[in-house]
Amino acid sequence: MDPRPPIAVVRGGYSGESVISHQSAQRMLSAIDRARFDPFFVTITREDWTCERPDGTALPFDRAGFRLDRGNGLERFAVALIAIHGPPGEDGKLQGYLDMLGVPYQTGGVLPMALSFSKYGTTALLRQLGFRVSPSVLWHRDLVGDRPVLPEGIGYPCFVKPDESGSSLGVTKVKRPEDLPAALTTAFRECARVMVEAAVTGRELTCGVIRLNGRVKALPVCEIRTPREFFDYEAKYHATDTEELVPAPLSPAVTALVQQRSAAIYTALDLRGMVRVDHFWSGGEVADDNALVTIEVNTTPGFSQASIYPKMLDVDGLGVPAAVNGLLEDGLNRR
Repeated sequence: MDPRPPIAVVRGGYSGESVISHQSAQRMLSAIDRARFDPFFVTITREDWTCERPDGTALPFDRAGFRLDRGNGLERFAVALIAIHGPPGEDGKLQGYLDMLGVPYQTGGVLPMALSFSKYGTTALLRQLGFRVSPSVLWHRDLVGDRPVLPEGIGYPCFVKPDESGSSLGVTKVKRPEDLPAALTTAFRECARVMVEAAVTGRELTCGVIRLNGRVKALPVCEIRTPREFFDYEAKYHATDTEELVPAPLSPAVTALVQQRSAAIYTALDLRGMVRVDHFWSGGEVADDNALVTIEVNTTPGFSQASIYPKMLDVDGLGVPAAVNGLLEDGLNRR
């Protein structure tokens, strides 16, 4: 019998981000220490849940008990490493299922994940907690009407975003009132609720945060530069003209401010695992709280070869293998 604990690297999901999920899962699994852990892919789709070895060999899998058969009968996975972007891995549903079975996982719990999955809910909560965010409004598909009018405080340009979607899917930058209905139609294809957010100018920054051995650590800040209107799906995964500068060319004081803000948000939202917090910076070399606006919190950030998060881990010196295996060790300690 294999003494190594079986690890489920969970991929797939129900959204258009499932392709990225498979890439993230492959990167995570490749970093796992095979001498310490025995990793497997668990693929979730709307139709089925399946289990396979890294080489693609299918194994018997019991969905009701989150158990696999390595050759000595069914046994429950020791830890789940969730690599799903979008539902059910980023909205708390999978976390609730695993909690009921007593299987630890590396992300935040049910409530933090569910709250953070709503863009509008996240910004509203952060605003209430005292963090600076952009003005926004939430519109429902069945209630928005034929001639939507932006409320006071949100003008043009603005961003129209599906409330529950990642990788910038369905997001449009709207510069004129006549373009708003088409942008809403695009966003409503992804989600029945849409957030309209005032556009923020400045330098686009993102900062990874991770908790290992109970310690919250902010990673080097990344500055994103793109000639496009914004950092959309194409710019994130396919464009050759996108620059991701790690570490960001910022003063030490501004870098510290971004890292402190990101870690504070991570802690305030009671998150775990690997998280990325996105901001815009409109100041200069001096740290100024009012010049830093938080845009989004990504609780299962992309982890593919094209993703920013692994780059931040490498520049930090922690590295991808130490981060992934450290999260697994933390999971085992929570059993």
